[in-house]
Amino acid sequence: MRRKHSTMALDALLGERAGAMPVWQVRALFLGALASTNMRLGPHHLLSRVLGDEDPKLESAEEVQALVRALGGLWNDLTESARDGVHLSDVVVPEKPSIRQLRALAERRHDELSWFIRGIDAGGDDPAEFGNEGVRLFRTLAEVSAYFQRYLEIPEDAAEQTSASELRESARALQGLTRVAEGIIGDLLEVGRVVRANALSAFEQLSKRGRTDDGVRAGARKIGRNDPCPCGSAKKWKRCCGAAPATEH
Repeated sequence: MRRKHSTMALDALLGERAGAMPVWQVRALFLGALASTNMRLGPHHLLSRVLGDEDPKLESAEEVQALVRALGGLWNDLTESARDGVHLSDVVVPEKPSIRQLRALAERRHDELSWFIRGIDAGGDDPAEFGNEGVRLFRTLAEVSAYFQRYLEIPEDAAEQTSASELRESARALQGLTRVAEGIIGDLLEVGRVVRANALSAFEQLSKRGRTDDGVRAGARKIGRNDPCPCGSAKKWKRCCGAAPATEH
């Protein structure tokens, strides 16, 4: 219920501003930002992109607070829900789909993958920072995105040569590819989390010795379990990057 409420609140706020992103694009952008290895990246850094302005101007402090709360709520909801699996936006495909409806599905998925990558780019990441597994996942995601793009190149008048059973099979293929994309995004989120956790662990080890990696005295206090996580998620350290990693079997 909370997740639905935060999405509805954000949808209402963005719907009042011309040029603002729709919520499904914001979700994809935030998922990419959550996968970034940049621990300082947070929803407030993406405000200008969400509003479609280089220098967003809001009417009042109350409007700013309402929007920041809604964006923070969506960010935290995605952080929690992604642990149980990533889900892209809902797109209803009828039992007997048309070429136009299938093209709309492919276009939505292609755009979501593009916004996911933009979210990662917002953190200034290089694919190499995700390691060999991350690079492999990026390549696979690019292949999935290319498939959706190729489907968009099918002319709408192709329906005259396409049977109903072929359209249904295409719908199943696109929905299956959606699940593949969701799995890859989930894996990239986990890879990014591990990279961030390792970086924090290395920093803490250096801090215990009284020096940062550039030889300057750290002077940073130890992060408490109930302190805000330095990644900018607005969650407690123990429930974010400080969470114990899952035990491998």
